[in-house]
Amino acid sequence: MKRPDSVQRSILNRRAFLATGALLGLSGCASPLGEDDAAQEAPEPGVLADATQAPPAPTQPPIASPVAGYLDPERWFGRSLIVATAGVGDYLDALTSSFFDAFAQATGATVRHQTFGRDGIENLIDQVESGDPVWDVVLVPTARVLPLAQGGYLEPIDYATVDPASLYEQAAMQHGVGAMYYSTVMVSAAVVDESPSTWEDFWDLDQFSGTRALRRHPVGTLEFALLADGVAQNEVYPLDIPRAFSALESVRDATIFYEDSKTPVELVRTGQVGLGSAWNIRSVLPDVVSLVDLHWQGGMVSADSWVIPRDSENQDVAMSFINFSTRAVPSANFSRFHPFGPANKDALDLLVPDVVDTLPTAPDKLEVQFFENWAYWAEQNDALVAQFEDWLLNPQASPEAD
Repeated sequence: MKRPDSVQRSILNRRAFLATGALLGLSGCASPLGEDDAAQEAPEPGVLADATQAPPAPTQPPIASPVAGYLDPERWFGRSLIVATAGVGDYLDALTSSFFDAFAQATGATVRHQTFGRDGIENLIDQVESGDPVWDVVLVPTARVLPLAQGGYLEPIDYATVDPASLYEQAAMQHGVGAMYYSTVMVSAAVVDESPSTWEDFWDLDQFSGTRALRRHPVGTLEFALLADGVAQNEVYPLDIPRAFSALESVRDATIFYEDSKTPVELVRTGQVGLGSAWNIRSVLPDVVSLVDLHWQGGMVSADSWVIPRDSENQDVAMSFINFSTRAVPSANFSRFHPFGPANKDALDLLVPDVVDTLPTAPDKLEVQFFENWAYWAEQNDALVAQFEDWLLNPQASPEAD
């Protein structure tokens, strides 16, 4: 795989990498329920019907079954591990309960967490370049794994330790392992009389009138444009770029292009737009869950992944932690708290049906979606981000479809 054009030396230029990252994926390095959820402002009253009582979130008691291979509480006694994530609040509580504390109890290791913000990737790079990395395991958007690996910042995953048998092969990568899954899907107000179901409907401004909301970024937005134009899901990649921009052109004037991941569900909830693209986990927050419907057909499945910084000190414990965290019981326990698909396919069998039904990797939902192609975007991101911004800001720059 060739490196992005911004790579000028064997180690990825940090500033070029960070400039790419600022526009890539999950708002810098924050997870979908990361630091920007710590202090949300109360939503303003909507212009739609008054909010109905939100249905209770499906719950399930902790799954206490032991994890095979982790039955020795002194296995890593005296060893410590620093895990860095963007987690705060309830999201961090879920990580701690499901992974950090559970691993410590099962192995005797001491697990400490460090929260990073938008400078998290830069910190990882700085630590590796200093030759003295502090973090042992880092949770990053999967879109970051290949660029970091190309820059020489990550250790390869030891799949003799991390068992890939029940993992999703799309995110069982050479330098990272999928930790949890979420989807970008179409959302509409629950009060509409006729509900859309496909991206073709999203693009149909005559049948479904009103403004649209799409992410101000090519990842996902270009894929949805192609699906709306009749491309089959299994033929989306490699992207037909002129065709995608041609489809986008037809809804440009009716579309708000958002940057904050909280924006689309708020716009839909308050009736400011008729349809939007949004992360599934944003659509189950208490103030919107009863007002917004999700449409899974043609959704794009994305992920966060566990990685290990190059030359970190505790690689043996770190590999063991990643293996533990991607086993069925810990990953099922995490999905009890938030509607992320678990890392391990077998975890679905441990969850009650009401919980499974909220997850993007539930079998009936996964079969109508596609996985983000991280390898494609690792090569094409820089160029397509620039082209997308040029198209957005300069209508005359719109490429011609073949």
